[in-house]
Amino acid sequence: MGLRLRKPQPDLIAFSLLLFSCALIGWTGVAGPIFSDDLWKGLENWQTLIAALLALAAAYLAARPVYRQLAEQRRQSAAAAVSMIVKAAVSLEAERDIIRKAIDDLRVDRLLYEYDAISWHQIYASWPEEAFEFMKACDAALRSLRRFSERNPDPSPTQYSRLAAIASLAKLRGGLSDLVTIMRQETTGLAYEEGEQDIPDDEHPTKRSQMDVDQESWITAARKLDEDLSLEIAAIWRRIRQLESIAIGASQ
Repeated sequence: MGLRLRKPQPDLIAFSLLLFSCALIGWTGVAGPIFSDDLWKGLENWQTLIAALLALAAAYLAARPVYRQLAEQRRQSAAAAVSMIVKAAVSLEAERDIIRKAIDDLRVDRLLYEYDAISWHQIYASWPEEAFEFMKACDAALRSLRRFSERNPDPSPTQYSRLAAIASLAKLRGGLSDLVTIMRQETTGLAYEEGEQDIPDDEHPTKRSQMDVDQESWITAARKLDEDLSLEIAAIWRRIRQLESIAIGASQ
């Protein structure tokens, strides 16, 4: 294996160029007696330009370590930002999974069909229990969505969609609770001693028809939230790729 020449350090090169500039300026001051008048006059005419060019080259080489240091700091900052932004992306992906599951699970079509088509005296015990289970699932989804909302309070399209989904799901849950009250009111009776109150008979049809509207509003709002979450997640991952290219590129 042949010997490998060691590359001079930039600081040493810069110092050498500066020293050479000083030597050149001094040399042109005493070179008159040594060289002919024509050479002296020609060199004297270019003395300032030559010295300036050498000084500029020396300054550039001296600044290269600073540029490398700044690039390294930028790389480290990008690498640190990546880890933080990845956490944000993962959190939004978890929220998207929750909302997609809620879209599939929190549908009241079957409950409404039984409410409309089957005699209440046959389902007065089982239907309210199933409705209560549905409301528990709504409560769990609402807690998750409200937690994500509290963690992302700044105004944004995703936050607006999140708040709309929360409001629509809460309304759907409240409407189902009213139907349970109506069924119990007409069958087993309410626990008036516990503060339960009748819903006026003339409001029963309105409560039922409103459930169809509330369910459609919930599904629409949930799908809009899913769409906005996907757009935000995609934007975050694009930013992560940009930061990764900065971190990797600056280190090469």
